[in-house]
Amino acid sequence: MSERADAIRTIRNGQSVRMAGRGSSFISPIITGLALAIVLGGIAPHIASGAAFNEILVFAAGAAAAVLVLRLIVQRERRVALQLVMSEIVGENTSPEIAAMRILEALCVSQGWDVALRWELNADENQLEFCSAWGAPGRRTETLIQESMGLKLTSGDELPGRAWQEGRPVWVADLASLPASPHTRTAQRHGMVSGCAVPVRVGSNVLAVLEFYCHFCLRENREAMAGVETVAASLGQMLARSHERDRAEKLYREQEILLNSVADGICGLDPDGLVSFANPAAANLLGADPASLAGKPIHDLLHGAAPFSNRCREDCALLRATGKLRRMATAGEDTFYRADGDSFRVDYNVTPILDHGRLTGSVFSFRDISQRYALDRLKDEFVSTVSHELRTPLTAIRGALGLLSSGSLGHVNDKSSNLLRIALSNSERLVRLINDILDLERIQSGREPFTFRPVQLADIVRQAIEGMQPVADAAGVQLIHDPTQVEIAADADRLLQVLTNLLSNAIKFSPPNSTVSVLLRPDVSGVTISVVDAGRGIPADKLEVIFGRFQQVDASDSRQKGGTGLGLAICRTIVQQHSGRIWAERNSVSGSTFRVFLPYQPVPIGVPDAALLEQETGRGAVRMQAPVAFRARA
Repeated sequence: MSERADAIRTIRNGQSVRMAGRGSSFISPIITGLALAIVLGGIAPHIASGAAFNEILVFAAGAAAAVLVLRLIVQRERRVALQLVMSEIVGENTSPEIAAMRILEALCVSQGWDVALRWELNADENQLEFCSAWGAPGRRTETLIQESMGLKLTSGDELPGRAWQEGRPVWVADLASLPASPHTRTAQRHGMVSGCAVPVRVGSNVLAVLEFYCHFCLRENREAMAGVETVAASLGQMLARSHERDRAEKLYREQEILLNSVADGICGLDPDGLVSFANPAAANLLGADPASLAGKPIHDLLHGAAPFSNRCREDCALLRATGKLRRMATAGEDTFYRADGDSFRVDYNVTPILDHGRLTGSVFSFRDISQRYALDRLKDEFVSTVSHELRTPLTAIRGALGLLSSGSLGHVNDKSSNLLRIALSNSERLVRLINDILDLERIQSGREPFTFRPVQLADIVRQAIEGMQPVADAAGVQLIHDPTQVEIAADADRLLQVLTNLLSNAIKFSPPNSTVSVLLRPDVSGVTISVVDAGRGIPADKLEVIFGRFQQVDASDSRQKGGTGLGLAICRTIVQQHSGRIWAERNSVSGSTFRVFLPYQPVPIGVPDAALLEQETGRGAVRMQAPVAFRARA
C-alpha cells in the first residue's frame, strides 16, 4: 500500500509533473549551454583568462550536468510510478469503463495533458466512435468533452483517424499547423495547443485510439511516448478480454433464452447418463423443478415411476440409448412417467456431444406426442373398423362379379363382359387394399404376433424368387440371387413377405430383358439384403417418402402398375419388428437398390399394456404386443 500511495503522490504532484512535462522548454537551453561550456573548457587553456573565468565554466558545466541527471531521474520516477499505478488498475477487479477512465486520468496527470478522449473501433460500421473521456478541472476541458460526445470518425479523419490508419502514434506540437477540420478547430477554440493520438492494439488489430490535448506547446518526447504505448498495450489486452467476455455472456444469454423458449424438453447428459442441466420445458413435462433434475440418471427420471408391471428390463431401449455414450445419434418413441406415476407418450432423440473428436456427453430432447398418439389410435381404429366392415360385402361383390364374368350364370354380350371385367378388376384391387390396411394395422398394433426362430436367409430368398418367377417370366425379367448361407433369428413368413414385396416392385418397374438381383452381405452385427433392379430409378427427394402410407413415385403408378401404396410401409414395419432398418438408394447408372439390414439377434420387447403399442430402439422400432415365442441366439 505504501508503494501505491507513493506512486499516486508522484503522479498527482501537479507542479512537478507539469514542470517535467514542460522541461523541454528550459532543459534544452541548459544542454546547449553545457555543450558550449565543454567547448569553452577545451579552448580555455589557449585563452588568456583568470581563475574566476575557469570557475564560472566549471560551475556552468556542473549545473547543466545536474539538471540533466535530475531530468533523467524525474522521467524514471514518472515511468515507474505510472507502471505501478497501471498494474494496480489492471489488477483490480473493476469494470472496464472504470479502469479505462482511471488509466486516462493517470496518463494525463503523469504526461502533462489537460484532456484525454477514448475512441473505440466499431468494426461493423468501420469507424471510430466516442466512448469516454477525462479532463482536468476547468470549463474548457468539460466543454471540449461535451462537444466530442457522439462524434464518429473515419479512417484518416482527425488525429484519431490518422493514428488508426497509420497504426502508430501521431504527435502534433502545434495544432495550428494542421489542415482545418471540425474536431481540431474545436480543440483550438478551447485553448488547446498540442495534441497526440495513440492506437490501442492487440497484435496488429486496432481496438481503440487514445487522444490527448494540452493548452501549452508540448514537444514529442520519445521516452514518454514509449511509456504511453506500454500503457495502451495493457489497455488493449484488458479491452480484448472485456470484449470476449461480453461476447461469451451474449452468447450464453441467447442460448438461455432459446432453451427457455423452446417447447421441447432438453437435458444435457454427462458421460454416465446423469443430467447436467435441464430447460424449463423438460421440468414442466416431468412435473418437477429444473434444479431438482440435475445430477440424477435420466433413465430413473423417466422410467423410475413406472408401475411394477411395466418396469424396465435389461433390453430397455431408453437405458441402452442413455446408459453409456454412443457416437451415433439415437431416436425413438416411448412412454415416460412423471414422479406422480402419470404417463405420457413422447418422441425422443439422443445426440452425442463431440469435443475435438472426444465424446463428452449427449443432448437428450423429447416431445410430448400424447395428443398425436391418441389421434393416430382413433384413426387406426376407424380404418380398421371400416376395413372390416367393407371386406365382407366386397368379397361377396367380387364373387358375384366373377360368376357373371365367367358366364356361369348365363351368356352375356361382349360389351357387358368388358364392363364386368373392369368391375371385377377394381373389386379385387379394393380387396387387396383392405387386406393391406388390415395387415399393416395388425402388425403395428401388436395383434399379429411374431415368432422368431433360426432361419437360413438363402432359403427365404430362394422361396421368394420361386414364388415370383412366373411374374418375372411374363415381364421378361431375369431373377438371380446370392447363394451365401447366413443364419439369423427371424419370423420366416413375415421375412418372405418383405422379399416378395420388394421383388414384385423391382419386376414391376424393370424393363424387359433386364435383371433383378438379390445379394446377401453379412458383417459383424448382422446381414444386409440388397434387391437391385435396372428400372427407372427413384428421385432423390422420394427415397424416404416412398416408405410412407399410400406413397407412389408417380401418381399414375397405381393405375398403370397396380398396387395399393402400402407395400413398402408394411415392409418397413416388419423390418422394424426385427430390430432392423430398410432404405432405398439410387444406382449410379440406372435403377434402384432396396437394402434391408437385419441383426443376427433381434431384441423384441414384450409389451403387456395395450396402451404401449411401440418402442423404438436405435434407428428401428420393435413393436410387440404378445410375448415372443423365441429369443434368437447369437
